[in-house]
Order: sequence, then structure tokens, then C-alpha cells
Amino acid sequence: MASIPPNQTLYIRNLNDKIQKEVLKHALYGLCIAYGRVLDIVALKTMKMRGQAFVAFDDITAATAALRQLNGRRIFGRPLQVEYALSKSNVVAQNDGSYRFNEPHKHMSAVERKRITDESSEEDDIGPAPPATNEDYEATRDNGDDEVSPSSTLFITNLPDNISIDVLAGLFQKYAGFQEVRPVPGKRNMAFVEYATVDSASAARNVLNGFKLSADQPMRVAFSR
Repeated sequence: MASIPPNQTLYIRNLNDKIQKEVLKHALYGLCIAYGRVLDIVALKTMKMRGQAFVAFDDITAATAALRQLNGRRIFGRPLQVEYALSKSNVVAQNDGSYRFNEPHKHMSAVERKRITDESSEEDDIGPAPPATNEDYEATRDNGDDEVSPSSTLFITNLPDNISIDVLAGLFQKYAGFQEVRPVPGKRNMAFVEYATVDSASAARNVLNGFKLSADQPMRVAFSR
């Protein structure tokens, strides 16, 4: 089989299909943004697309760097299988002017069209995780939170045991001022997240407190004492 020529879109397989789509897309974004501007991520939860995703970069250099560094890297307990997509993604075609608006799947290979056809309505844009509901917040908040003054450091608890630092960083670095994630030695379900300012930390906390990294495990985000 002929090798696939380098292009701006990567095809990723062997993803853990038990992970929520929003969490998966945040994690992929966090991993890929280190290599260049990410234009789009398509990760569907249908039968045909389970465990697979497409990531479109702004240029081939970024896509190539991501492929070399991420192929074989473990995320949510599985090693990624990363290769170039068979053809350019729609968002890349729109950027270079070759997109046909009356033929939305023209720039996909026959295999990719089969995967995506009639399923594109399930796609959503990369963006912040949805705010926690009142129910989620009340289930995870600590009565002592109100006594802790806001700070630039967040204390994260109730994390799944299989969560990685890279995935956690992918969630939190979407908010301005992100600096680092620090694991708690001997505590796989806890971590600290450092921001440059109190306002940045507050913005991340307001959105991600109660965000579910698994179906029944809302993450708790509090200010560090």
C-alpha cells in the first residue's frame, strides 16, 4: 500500500471510547496545541467512529511534529495510533480556497466519507467545557470552600485514577494565564493547577468545577489554601 503523503490533517486511532467526547476533545487539543495551531478536532461517538478522531492543523510542519511525538503516546490507558489522513479536512479546504460548499465531503477519501456521512451533525466546536450544573456543584463542593480566599492556585480532587498530567493540562490550559499542573505525590486523584493571576484561576474554576471526567465522577476544583 502506498504511503500517505504528509498533510495538515492527522487521523488518530485506538482512543478510549469510554471517555466522554468533550473530555476526549479537550485532551487531544491539549496534546496537539503544543506543536502548532489546531484548526479543528472531529471526534464522534457513533459506532463507526468510536475510538477515532481527526485533528486539523494550520500547517504541515505542525501536523508532522505532532505525528512524530504523539504516535504511541498513551492517553487514557491506550497508546495512540497516529497517521496522516488520506485527504485534507473540510476546514483546511476552506482555508486554502478549494472547499466546495455544495460538496461538503469532496475533500475526504471514500473511506473517510463513509465514516462521516450522516454523522457530521454530532460534531461540535472546540471550546470550554460546559459549566457545572447546580446538582453537580452541590454534589462536589465542600462546605469549607467559602472560607478559602481566592488564589492563583487551584486544588483538584476526585480525579479518575487513570487521568494523566497531559490530559489534565489539556483541560486547564484553555484558560488564560495557565502555567502548570503539579501532581500530588502518592495521590493519583489529586493535583494542583497554577495560574498567573487569581482572575485566571477563578475563570477556570467557575467552568470546570463539577466537570465530569467519567460518567459518575465530577471533578472538584477549589482554591488552594
